[in-house]
Amino acid sequence: MDVNAIFREGLRTVIAQDEGLSVVGHGSDDVSAMLESIAGTRPDVVLLGLEGITGGTESVVADIFHAVPRTEVIVLGWGVGAEQLGPLMAQGVRAYLPKDVPHRYLLSTIYMSTFEDSRMVFSWPRSAAGKRGELAALSSREREVVELVGRALTNAQIGRQLRISEGTVKRHLHNIFVKLQAVSRLDAVNKAVELSLIMLE
Repeated sequence: MDVNAIFREGLRTVIAQDEGLSVVGHGSDDVSAMLESIAGTRPDVVLLGLEGITGGTESVVADIFHAVPRTEVIVLGWGVGAEQLGPLMAQGVRAYLPKDVPHRYLLSTIYMSTFEDSRMVFSWPRSAAGKRGELAALSSREREVVELVGRALTNAQIGRQLRISEGTVKRHLHNIFVKLQAVSRLDAVNKAVELSLIMLE
């Protein structure tokens, strides 16, 4: 889904040329038509083109997951910062990529999103990330969570130790991944240590 017809057609062509992928539908900014199409075709992955993140975007993402709970959503946009992606990550968005990303990177991200793990991909230029300290600012609870991740605890174990639900642990991890631009649990821990946000024995 994207308002730019040329971008949509180019994207459709790139994906259709890959033997392992197929396009089951595409549309502009008609949200109702998009949701009807998604509910009917039940795609494994939805590419959602955006010019910027707004409150309306969160509503659209929620509607997509309501229509097809097991689908994966990849957001394509411009000029989106880490702080804007937090709410979308909490909803379960699998990846954010700038619209000018190389097509091979996009295709690999689509394939990655079909894996049954918690890996996420969030990519944007360094110039859009702001100061390093601002990007990496974690709350005290987020530091506790990433430190326990560094001790190889599972989400369930972290929840029991901190007396919070497993879902809350996942939301904290989503925010940590965004703030640290991490692509995995190990990457998040390594970056937190590098930035002196946590200390591991």
